[in-house]
Amino acid sequence: MTSSLIWLALGSIILVAGSRWVQRARRMFPAMRVLGGGWAILAFGVLVGPGVFGVFDGERLLQVQPILLILLTWAGIVIGMQCRVRLFRAIPPALWRWVSLDLCVSLMLSVVAGGLVARIWQPDSPAAAHILLTGTFAAVAIGWNPESRSLGAHTDAAATRMGVLVQAGAGVLAICTVVISSLALQCAFQDSNGNVIFAPYGGLLALMMEIGAVAVVALGAREILRDTREDDARTTLIVIGTLCILSGITVLFGGSGLLAGLIFGASIGLSRRRLRALEHFISSAEPIVASGCFFFAGITLALPTASFTLIGALAVGAIVIMLALARRVLKPLIMTLALARDCQTVALDSPAARAPVRQAPLTIIVLLAFAIQDTSGLANQLLALAVLVSLLSVAFTLVPRIAEPAHLRGSGSA
Repeated sequence: MTSSLIWLALGSIILVAGSRWVQRARRMFPAMRVLGGGWAILAFGVLVGPGVFGVFDGERLLQVQPILLILLTWAGIVIGMQCRVRLFRAIPPALWRWVSLDLCVSLMLSVVAGGLVARIWQPDSPAAAHILLTGTFAAVAIGWNPESRSLGAHTDAAATRMGVLVQAGAGVLAICTVVISSLALQCAFQDSNGNVIFAPYGGLLALMMEIGAVAVVALGAREILRDTREDDARTTLIVIGTLCILSGITVLFGGSGLLAGLIFGASIGLSRRRLRALEHFISSAEPIVASGCFFFAGITLALPTASFTLIGALAVGAIVIMLALARRVLKPLIMTLALARDCQTVALDSPAARAPVRQAPLTIIVLLAFAIQDTSGLANQLLALAVLVSLLSVAFTLVPRIAEPAHLRGSGSA
């Protein structure tokens, strides 16, 4: 009886956190927009998790793991629905340069960060663990937060165009994040004894089989949904059934629910016929899904230190500051280099230009998918690391900007 009441209270809290009136309140107050994306519900998850009050322990988390897989798959669908030919054709060359340069620099930074963390947390770890950590840190480094309202209003056409580029670039890099992190989890994984194994050929084969199975289910579900004639009840039933099947495929091949959902979402987005009822249903539930993912991320969160020593705490603090400073320095530099040709039409000094400094909320969800498959506790510690980096990167965007080069001043008045 007590367990049922706990799950009922949990469901109610997640529904309220993702409700429309909470979303409206976030838009009304800048502080809530900054802390939006599920941070409040994540903090609540930390409080009720095993590290504080212990309302939810490991046994209860195992009971709801299927629900968690469905939430991750749903999040992947939202990302995959951005894959539309019309949208990709509308992306200007300047944004392609920006996204490509950001992706390359982020991957190089991930190699350094992955090797550094492996030295600190697992000094005797094999090369396979370094590869897994590199893929995980790639998810942390790639992309940015598309939210720019809390940074200030778009005052002119150039500033508005910068805001559009920020949102579009965040969507493209979100797709890259899911693909790269899923590839890393598939090719470098842990066995039943907790040992990290690098199996590129077997991992790629399993990944291709997973993609094939998901594609068949996605195409079949899409064909069935075409005949629903905007029937909301039937659409809901088909989507829930499809999510369950996709989650089962994910468990079978040891993959990521995010990737399975992305493929299904892409099949919807690339369809010539718009399934408006389905798109509305998926999009309307996005805040609730995000709240659920962040809540479970809070429960699984662990202190990112092997022990509560001063040296360990200093090492963690140094890594957090290093990663956050890297975002603060490199993200604006990448943007300036990529958009230098378009500085007359894009406001490089507008408030929206600081949004890429912030870490993408998707990072938390990606690391949550990693934590489901991890048995050593390292994923939980990396999740805590990502939370700290994200909060610090938000603080950096709220600090008054440092002086900028003279040729960038006034670029927003073109």
